This record gives sequence, C-alpha cells and structure tokens, in this order.
Amino acid sequence: MFGRNDGEAEGSLVFGIEQALDRVREGRLDDQAVALAANKIVRRYLDKHAISYADYRVWRDINPLIFTSVIDDQNRLIGFFDIFPLTSEAGRAIIAGKLTERTLDARHIIPAEKVQDAAYIHIASILVNPRQRTFSRVVAKEVVLLKMREFIERNYDPVEKKTYTAFAQSTLGEALLRRCGFSIAVLANENEQHAPLYVLKPDNTDAAIFRFDRVASHFLRRARTDDWDMRIEAVELRLRGLIAAALNDDPSNLPSHVQQKADERISAIAKRNAAFYASDYQTLARKLEFCDLREIEDTITNKSLWPKFRDRFVNKEYLASKFNQLAELRNGIRHSRVLDQITQMEGEAGVIWFERVLRK
Repeated sequence: MFGRNDGEAEGSLVFGIEQALDRVREGRLDDQAVALAANKIVRRYLDKHAISYADYRVWRDINPLIFTSVIDDQNRLIGFFDIFPLTSEAGRAIIAGKLTERTLDARHIIPAEKVQDAAYIHIASILVNPRQRTFSRVVAKEVVLLKMREFIERNYDPVEKKTYTAFAQSTLGEALLRRCGFSIAVLANENEQHAPLYVLKPDNTDAAIFRFDRVASHFLRRARTDDWDMRIEAVELRLRGLIAAALNDDPSNLPSHVQQKADERISAIAKRNAAFYASDYQTLARKLEFCDLREIEDTITNKSLWPKFRDRFVNKEYLASKFNQLAELRNGIRHSRVLDQITQMEGEAGVIWFERVLRK
C-alpha cells in the first residue's frame, strides 16, 4: 500500500511524464551533430573504450536505426539509446562471451532494410544527457525509456520473438535490466567488456519488454491516443496527395482563400526564420503543408473542383459530416482535451471511413 505522500509523489511523477511526452520526439536519423554529441557522452560517462564516432558513423550508414535521440520541442538533447540488430552468429557469440561491444564490427550489424529478420537485438546504451535541464532526471529517464519501448515495438515486432542482450555497465543499468526480466548470462570477469551480460530470451520476453517503464499502466490511454493521432496524420497526408494529383500539382488551381492562407503562413515563417526558403514551397504539394484540415475540406468540396473528387467521395454532405468527426477527434487530441465517449467513437469511425475511402 502507498502512503499518502507516496501516492502523491507517484501521481506527480506520472503527471510530469505525461507533460514531458507532449514535448519530446525522436530526433532525425540523419542528424550527425546529435549522434556525435551522444558518442562523446557514452565515451565520457559510460565506457571510454567505446567505439569512436568515425567507426560508428560507418555502422550508421549501414543501419541508421542503431542510434535514436530523444529531443525536446527546442531541439535540445534529452537522451538517447543505441540498439543494434545483430546477425545470429554475432548474437550467439555475445551470449557465449566471445564477442562484446568493443569487438563488434560493421559485419555484425543487420542493414535497416532487413531488421525484421533480426533474431538478436543488442541494447548498447540508454542514457539521459547529463547536461539536459528541460526535465528532472527521473522524468527524463522514464521518458527516454518510454520512447525506447515505442521504438522497439515499432521496429522489431513481434518483440516476443527476439532475444535481447545488454551489458550492465552501471548499478542503475543492472537494476533496470533486472526489472525488465533480463537474466545474467556472462559474468563481468568472463568478457572483455568487464561488465555482466544480461539476456532476455523469447520464452521470457512476453510482457517483460514492456516493463521498461515504471508506470506503464498509466500510459495505456496515451498509447491509444497516439495511435489515433498517427492515423489522423496519415489521412491528412493522403488527402494532400490526392489533391495534388487531381490538380496537377498547380497551386493556382486552389480556391483563392485557401491559397491566400497558405501563402500568408509561408511568408510569416520566412520573415521569422532566415534559414526558411519560401521558394521551396511553390508547388501545390508543398503549399498544402500549410493548409489545415478545414482548408483541405474546402478544396475538395469547392464547387468547381468537386467533379474531380466526386467519384471517390460520392456525396458532399456525407463527406462534410466525416470531416466534422475527424476534426473533432483531431482537435481534441492535439489540444489535450477530454473527449466524451460519443465524440471519440464518432471520430474514430471517421478516421476508419477515410482510410477505407482513400484505399479505393
């Protein structure tokens, strides 16, 4: 049983993590500066004998997914994780104590296009940037772990069919691995890494890999919300593509008020940001990036343009009702509003309807 103070502390932590999740995202895979900074952190705080960045960059050319940064809304590095999909030969060698992170080389890394074939996944590091000040260290750690769990689920499904390995290079790291169901396989004095190797085998992986976060149960709703948000974004992207194709990628074919709004937004950003080139946004496809959902609806249902879309959407009034459902759900999610059950269910039905229609 939690005492009152313990419950309040946990509630505060959960709230802090939820707030932090709204402010972080995975960094770009091609951001070499962040990857270099992370490599320096590993070599300074975790293992001074870790791979140099010059060599690590070769590995990243083979598979950019081996390094993932977590950054905040100001592009500041919160933390990162290195996850290596290994050949079966390399995975078995690590478990046998014949191979370590220091003796791994590019031949052992499975290319990005074949990650689904990886039976052995090595978690090389999970670190919070010691210089980040955006969140408390506890919140930052849980956020990085949650983002890593999302990454594993997204890229290595089905997770329960893989074997995971990791060296415990700190007391906290070892506690985390134990918490997640890993078992010790090689003692520290039995390998070059001078750190115990922990293994999570497929027969123990079911549910264990999901214990990377301490408060996972509090995020079931969040995970569901994130899933619908991604599906809404995918619908928006497909609607933009549909419009661009139907209008021959010519922005002059847009309704005048839609084109004006897009141009105003592009111009406003260009005035604020010297690195932003308005000239890159002259095609219809690029201008549509600055159109909201209602402006996409206005374009499709425009009197002169509707004939181009009628065969797909059939009925303009029915389409408008689906846009209303989609917009209510989208706005509720994006603005973190509590949605009543009817609004949520209608919104989800709207998303499914668009997905089916756009597959035609």
